[in-house]
Amino acid sequence: PRSNVKAAMTYARPRNCIRDGKLVDSESSAEPYIAISYAWDIRPSFKEWEGRRVTEQALHIADRLSKHTSYALWIDAICIDQENEPVKMVELAKMADIYRGATAVLCLVPEVDQTTSRVVEHGTGMIDLDGFRALEQAGDTHGMYMFASQGSNKALHKLFSSRWWTRVWTFQEAVLNHITFLVGEKEETIPISDVLKLSHPISRRAATQKKDNLLGQSSSFWDSVHSMSDAMKAYMPLGTAISSVWRRQSTVTHDMAYSLLGVCRLETITPDYRLPVEKVFADLVDKASSKGDFSWLRWSHVVDRNAACEGMSMVPVPATVLATPASAITEWRSVEVPQMSVVHGGAVGVCIPHRSTGVIRWQSEPEDIKGVINILQKLSYGPEDIWNLLFGLHVGFACDVDRAVGGSGLAQALLNLATGYIDGTIKLEDSEDDLVGDKPYTRGYGFTAYASMAAKVWKNTQLVVMRSQGGTTVVPTHSGTGQARLHRLPVESHRGTCLCLVVHDNTKFRASAIGVMVEDDHAGSGSWQFTRFS
Repeated sequence: PRSNVKAAMTYARPRNCIRDGKLVDSESSAEPYIAISYAWDIRPSFKEWEGRRVTEQALHIADRLSKHTSYALWIDAICIDQENEPVKMVELAKMADIYRGATAVLCLVPEVDQTTSRVVEHGTGMIDLDGFRALEQAGDTHGMYMFASQGSNKALHKLFSSRWWTRVWTFQEAVLNHITFLVGEKEETIPISDVLKLSHPISRRAATQKKDNLLGQSSSFWDSVHSMSDAMKAYMPLGTAISSVWRRQSTVTHDMAYSLLGVCRLETITPDYRLPVEKVFADLVDKASSKGDFSWLRWSHVVDRNAACEGMSMVPVPATVLATPASAITEWRSVEVPQMSVVHGGAVGVCIPHRSTGVIRWQSEPEDIKGVINILQKLSYGPEDIWNLLFGLHVGFACDVDRAVGGSGLAQALLNLATGYIDGTIKLEDSEDDLVGDKPYTRGYGFTAYASMAAKVWKNTQLVVMRSQGGTTVVPTHSGTGQARLHRLPVESHRGTCLCLVVHDNTKFRASAIGVMVEDDHAGSGSWQFTRFS
């Protein structure tokens, strides 16, 4: 837990804090301080104060909170000199440590009031009941949601409507210190851990609901909120952090990268807002890879390679992640690779380890989803492999859906329902989607909603089946021509299923496509190579 880490480490201190209405030197003292997290006004008003420009909003916050504590406060718009660029960059690089090292973190959420506090307290109590655990074991996402939200309580709708939840920096600010509270306008307080406890069943329900709106928010919003509880317990792999933080918004695009540094242990990157944003994101994934974290590759499949500029064919960017309806439920882990000094490839791009599984020996003509399913069946692939090839990256592997809904062997039913939605023989609006909501405690029925998620994945898309000596993948049609090869990437699911990279010889240092690979029995792979893909 972070509390143990905190006891063993000394964190970089902020240059300044504010106490009793005055700026104080905090860098050279051990004086305790409280760090404040809040959403800046959309159009902030600045004024001169103690030789620097600060926001009137921040001065108001300092004045208000100082009436309730004698501790020094750290408020970014006051304590970082916004017009001294060199100092500002140094302080931004310390942001994670500033929040970790604080005595406490107060997150200012104006929507918090006494009613909200009572509803959250009651909801966390409900989650501890045996009745809730029975619903969880049955995979009853609707029942779990009704327990946690107390029937879609309006107070929760109001709480989660706050702008504070949507800003990129507030994710990091809220998860790095175990003494963190949400604070309302009249100083009502709620431990953020209680709020995040409620978010798990809400996010599960949101991901499996037809209408992308739950308590006034989208499924991607709930992805982001729920993952905050994971970030409080351990450092996050970059791929998981991308799934969460890139569901949020920032005024400056660079902050989409820099706001991840603390939760991903990538603080050796120094923020530099003069750099082109493409280089910022390429440096982010390169630094993660150098530390053995390849989890970000799970998002490389969303890269628009026809539009990606030189060096960016493998690098995910926030806009494409934000456009993805929900994160897949399958977790990906990095594979340990040996140290390699020889780097192949071009002058620009991202260095990625890979193992060749051979040249593409056969590939299908472009087909729609039903055509591809027919091809895979003729190639003797079973329903679980077919589901994983088509929907593993977007929805989750069949075994993970089984586990999520408390069923087993649901792959064929998933495929049947998804294809029914796709070809129109089953109408989404008339279907038994979310059947579990009508039949509580009926184990396994929750799979219907995952099928409806799958139906939206390859809409109006042509796919090709590609086979090498090592295995098979299914990817969208792409612009690559000539001989192609299939490479294993250093990420895999908990069952060992890996991602693969399609590369054509005529553009061998630029990725053509990424997919899930179902490996052939007893097929080997070449040795690990290190290539800079442009």
